[in-house]
Amino acid sequence: IAHLYRRLGFGATYNEIIAGLATDPEDLVDQLIDGAFNLPNPATPFWGDYTMQDFEDNPDLEVFQLKMEFRRRWLLEMTAEGPVAIRAKLALFWSNHFVTAENVYECINYMWKYYELLNTHCLGNFKEFVELMGINPAMLVYLNGNLNVVNEPNENYARELMELFTMGENNGYTQNDIAEVSRALTGWQAHGYFCIPVSLDENLYDNGSKTIFGQTGNWDYGQVHDLIFEQRTDEVAHHICSEIYKFFVYPEINEDIVNALAETFKAPANNWNLVPVFKQLFKSEHFFDEVLITGHIKSHVEVFIGTIKLIGLEHNTHYTDDLLDFFTYRLDSLGQHLFNPPDVAGWPGHRAWVNENTLTSRWNFSGQQLYWYLDDPGRAQMVQLALDLSNGSNNPEIIVGLVANHFLGKDLSPAALQTAIQYFKGDVPENYFQDGSWSLYWDSAPWQMLTLINHLVRLPEFHLV
Repeated sequence: IAHLYRRLGFGATYNEIIAGLATDPEDLVDQLIDGAFNLPNPATPFWGDYTMQDFEDNPDLEVFQLKMEFRRRWLLEMTAEGPVAIRAKLALFWSNHFVTAENVYECINYMWKYYELLNTHCLGNFKEFVELMGINPAMLVYLNGNLNVVNEPNENYARELMELFTMGENNGYTQNDIAEVSRALTGWQAHGYFCIPVSLDENLYDNGSKTIFGQTGNWDYGQVHDLIFEQRTDEVAHHICSEIYKFFVYPEINEDIVNALAETFKAPANNWNLVPVFKQLFKSEHFFDEVLITGHIKSHVEVFIGTIKLIGLEHNTHYTDDLLDFFTYRLDSLGQHLFNPPDVAGWPGHRAWVNENTLTSRWNFSGQQLYWYLDDPGRAQMVQLALDLSNGSNNPEIIVGLVANHFLGKDLSPAALQTAIQYFKGDVPENYFQDGSWSLYWDSAPWQMLTLINHLVRLPEFHLV
């Protein structure tokens, strides 16, 4: 259960694990995925359709502050329990597949429309997802689709449509196909500075004949997508299922598993719907293979959200604006700026997340969030977690062993456990543990738990998921 939540979301609270233990495993996967799929569409902020003129008419609105609030919103969704966090994780995954950069398109309502599309289609029909993404204003500006006009085609989006978004690099298309696809995609307009709605200018559309994958016709925007999914079915299915596997399972794909997922994905009965693919993966024996559990290196956001998610802080109660802004600042400093991946290929992930600088920063930032941003109720929740996990034990070895397993996803070695126990005991005299008079109800217990967790987040195991 903990492994499922770590990969599909950002970790499981104690309550989620207890609820999961009372549920059939396949039913739990269905509940989580169906729950995320059936969530209502994200509520549109009041500025969701504002143009630049609207902001000029409301000079009291600060766009920078609105963007900060919007990032808090996404981070807060990651901290939630159940389907909300799962949809937030899926949106994060797709944001690293259909990459855009807010610092290129800049318009805040384009930022919203991109986020909205990620959330409404993260478990929907992939073909429809791709078609809508190409005329999403954030994407049109980021990959120059708005500059792609008759007699002056811009090939940027056409290339990435096939190379990254559907078929995979050098996988079933030629340079001529790129050129011809770009002609079919001409005419769609957006403007980041003015924040105007997307429109199709028929005068800028190339109405001539195009030859794509050896098929000649006056292909338009929708027909190009029909050609990709009909003429390159196998390539699309394998590439997308490989990307899903690499993010949710392991960076080196298992061809047998990916091929099985691809068969499900492209089957006429499923018609490119994503839910059957995700359910098949997360219900598979392969996903729960012992070799794969805690075999993936966490991203920075998984470290920061996971640290306090595992403590069990109440969603919308303990996550203050200051704490969420702290997350945003630290993520930016480490290079995982939400809405701004480094380039069109996105964050490379896995081993690229850690080096001598980022790892020590992750240690320091995790400690800072524990010591500086967790108030008294938060520290009390750490003690409650220990009470729940240990069933009220006053044995430090039992408490530390169970808390460590909760945070690390595996048991500590005997030597590492003894070291963790010493961190936990702190300055409490040894005789109080020996005679059994110490308990988690002592005044020192919150600080003992804080010190223990701060030690655990610095262990290599904590940075694996």
